[in-house]
Amino acid sequence: MIESTFQLARGVGPGRERKLWSEGIARWCDFPATPASGRDRALRAAIDEATDALGRRDADRLAAMLPSSEHWRLFETFGDGAAYLDIETGDDVIGYAGISAIGILDRHGPRLLLAGRDLHRFPELARDWPMLVTFNGRSFDVPILRRAFPDWQPPVCHVDLRHVLARLGHHGGLKAIERRLVSLALQRPAHLAGIDGWDACWLYRRGIDGDREALRRFAEYNLYDVVNLRTLIGYAYNASVAALGASARPVAVHGRGDVLYDISKILLAL
Repeated sequence: MIESTFQLARGVGPGRERKLWSEGIARWCDFPATPASGRDRALRAAIDEATDALGRRDADRLAAMLPSSEHWRLFETFGDGAAYLDIETGDDVIGYAGISAIGILDRHGPRLLLAGRDLHRFPELARDWPMLVTFNGRSFDVPILRRAFPDWQPPVCHVDLRHVLARLGHHGGLKAIERRLVSLALQRPAHLAGIDGWDACWLYRRGIDGDREALRRFAEYNLYDVVNLRTLIGYAYNASVAALGASARPVAVHGRGDVLYDISKILLAL
């Protein structure tokens, strides 16, 4: 999909991109090497820069050329190194900037960082991510993480699934969207059904007061948020490509079966 993306230069938006596709210019290699007009020369220069960035696998540079709403297009290329993230916060000072937990799924598997235990390790663990995937992370998770860890620089390539899914007609919170997308089999275990952010705060407080079962349920709630993002971005990428009518291969839509054992190990260690 990225090599069919022409929203790389000033003045090239969705309309101009669709017009290029309709004229048979479906990929960067189809664009004239020596265009006549000034606008097309600017786009040619942008394509050359993007081609170089892609060859170097420079996700930051490519993402900086694209509107943030189009960062999902980089998933086919950089999804193997993507990090899925969700934070939990409380209404009292329990960690950095009120963060009680950070759930992560990246190439190293699922992990849970807890306030008072290992939350401080976040910048170290997040150092080399080429792509970040969240739900409402642009408004919530990332600003809070930036306050908590001022030296941390998030990846330029950030796919906020709340907005990508909304453009596909899926509005509302993460759990509501999961329930409606029945074919993705995102349903949670019965003991997690109905738990929301407020319940998570209560479970965390119970957990730090010594209730290990409450702490495990809190951790499991957070980690299911994280691993379900991986399924949702696969779905959202394929659905977005189809909605555009673009020429791109579909990506695999992963379930969570391959990480459930690792989640169980995290819970049992609490």
